[in-house]
Amino acid sequence: MRKYLLYTLLLASTSLLFAQQPSDEELKEKGPFIRFEPSEINIGSIPTSDVTEDIGNVEIEFYNDGTQPLILNQVTGCCGTRINDWTREPVAPGQKGTIKIWFRVSPHPHRISRTITVQSNAINGNNKRLAILGEIIIPSSTNEIQLP
Repeated sequence: MRKYLLYTLLLASTSLLFAQQPSDEELKEKGPFIRFEPSEINIGSIPTSDVTEDIGNVEIEFYNDGTQPLILNQVTGCCGTRINDWTREPVAPGQKGTIKIWFRVSPHPHRISRTITVQSNAINGNNKRLAILGEIIIPSSTNEIQLP
């Protein structure tokens, strides 16, 4: 009985050693594969004097690097982020689509951190999250004395 248990444990541990996650290249051959360019959007540091309505307009491009059509089922945003439009028709292999979003930016110093969630039929993950980062800063004046 102990030998049987020992052999079973040995077989199970050997199976776990050889179990591997498929690489991105292997996944691309099996179906739709979504890639965002860039994978994280950083709008940088914007002085309060330069804040306009257009700062919150962001267009995100995505690509289908797979072998089958890519379909975005739903695109959602958090923290008051509005999804204006996204490519709703299937994106053919090798083609790109866009997601257009808008969020309000107040003209006072603060950090910007928004998240977009994309649900699709992609084989490399059907729920992808994208971060939009940045900050609104007080512009430094050359007439001010800066203390260390």
